[in-house]
Amino acid sequence: MSLQGKVTGIEGVYAIVEVEPRPECTGCHACTGLLDGEKRSKRKQIKALVKDFEVNPGDDVLLDLNPGEGSIAALLIFGLPIAGFFAGLALTPWLCNSIGCGVSDLARVISGFTGMSVAFALLAVVARTRKAEQLSLKVVKILHNSTASEESMQTDTPDDSDQ
Repeated sequence: MSLQGKVTGIEGVYAIVEVEPRPECTGCHACTGLLDGEKRSKRKQIKALVKDFEVNPGDDVLLDLNPGEGSIAALLIFGLPIAGFFAGLALTPWLCNSIGCGVSDLARVISGFTGMSVAFALLAVVARTRKAEQLSLKVVKILHNSTASEESMQTDTPDDSDQ
């Protein structure tokens, strides 16, 4: 999923980009998740990592993920909590024996949701690391450079002293 947008500001290694999903994009609905469930026609400002480009406010840019990074992010976001739930279910007999109570369905449910909670807490910690930042949208191409167009406009205007 690639998005086109206009840079509205720079914050360190991030560009604040105003994006609008393309009209032809109707497949995966990742845009609605990216845009917090808002209508597709609304513009939204998001942070995008800038690595190999020097962008300025006003530049039109293309944002995308590296191949495979979307799958890794989805696996972490959805797979880790499910794995935590099943790990909690599997550990129920051991937990019940250690605290001295019998294994029951209620104990399994509580243990499963506890495992899921631990997985979500782990995700919250991992999401704040530098490695997780690598899974965010990145500027992959500058479509229209605002400073280059301003310079060409200045050189194209006739000079009054030439007349």
